[in-house]
Amino acid sequence: MRKPGRKPLAIAAVAILVLGGGAALWLTGALPGVPSPTLATMAAAADTTGAGDVDAPDKAKPKGRKGKGKEAEEPKPVPVELARVGARGISAYYRAASVIEADRLVDLVARVQGRVRQVAVEEGAWVQSGQVLAELENDRERIQLAKAELTVADKARQLERSRSMLDEELISRQEFDDLESIWRLAVAERDLAAIALEDTRLRAPFAGLVTERRIVAGQQLAAGFSAFSLGDFEPLRVRVHLPEDVARKVTAGQRVLVAPEGQDLSVEAVVERVSPVVDPATSTVRLTLLLADAGSSLRVGGFVKVRITTDQHHDALAIPKLALVEEGALRSVFVAEADTVRKVEIETGLHDESHVEVLTGLAEGACVVTMGQGGLRTGTPIRALNADAAGYTSVVKPVVAAGNSDLARAE
Repeated sequence: MRKPGRKPLAIAAVAILVLGGGAALWLTGALPGVPSPTLATMAAAADTTGAGDVDAPDKAKPKGRKGKGKEAEEPKPVPVELARVGARGISAYYRAASVIEADRLVDLVARVQGRVRQVAVEEGAWVQSGQVLAELENDRERIQLAKAELTVADKARQLERSRSMLDEELISRQEFDDLESIWRLAVAERDLAAIALEDTRLRAPFAGLVTERRIVAGQQLAAGFSAFSLGDFEPLRVRVHLPEDVARKVTAGQRVLVAPEGQDLSVEAVVERVSPVVDPATSTVRLTLLLADAGSSLRVGGFVKVRITTDQHHDALAIPKLALVEEGALRSVFVAEADTVRKVEIETGLHDESHVEVLTGLAEGACVVTMGQGGLRTGTPIRALNADAAGYTSVVKPVVAAGNSDLARAE
């Protein structure tokens, strides 16, 4: 008895054999009535199939038109700010830093040792010349002075009596001269006693302001101890040191500007004197400036910045410093021409805080780029943001294609 399912398998095997044989006969051309395929036909079929598979995603797009549009698209103009070249006064300055000095600032020291009896003034007090600032204990010196004055008075009476006796020829000339010498010696002793008493007092040598007090009542002082600092602040002075070549350009009587640190103001000063010698250690020349009307805004010891004019040109051709493009030793600017720029090398002269003098390379009335130079080169199209303020008129190219609509709007 046969197992079920063997017959279908046999039929399938026969069908496979028949189909395989037919395919072989077709490829070899042995199948009657059917032409055999050639190599060219098979290659064409393969090319057609492959090309269709690769290019299928691009069939919906027009090939090559987009790339040509990008190449033809013009660059967008760069937004810039301009300034016009014009004539103006240019001054060259030399800047230095220094401190404010008093006309006189001295330390008052004790001339003798002793204990402080009283302190008469405090810091910040204005004192007159000769005023007593402090006094040491001086009882001994007072007594010695009183004794010396009594001795002088006694010797003066003796001398007067001897003068009358000399007129009456009761004494000799030699005896009178001896009495006069004794009187003179007593006067000298009295003067020394007065000086000793005065040494116990500290007096102001000139009118000024007490800047520092370093003693208190009851303090024992040694000779030479600095008890007070006294300053005369009218007028104030500033001393600066300049290089020798700069100092040659400065003259006495010239006006300069002094700016205190941390204050938004400038005070005018006058060059009082220029040192006639050069400091060999620093190769500089000392300049003394006089601040006649300093007011209360300046204080002794305060830090100041000094600006000294060393040269000046009137009606110089100038441009803003922001327009300069520095590449090593070369200096250039971008000049606006129509709707593009051109890079021009220039030679510069004097300069101040905001402008620089142009010696060669530019003409008056030209417009230079002051902001936006970073992406510029000769021929780059620009769009002036301050065209009206700078008096600049650009020439706008006509729009020739829809792809240039962004450029047209930018212009």
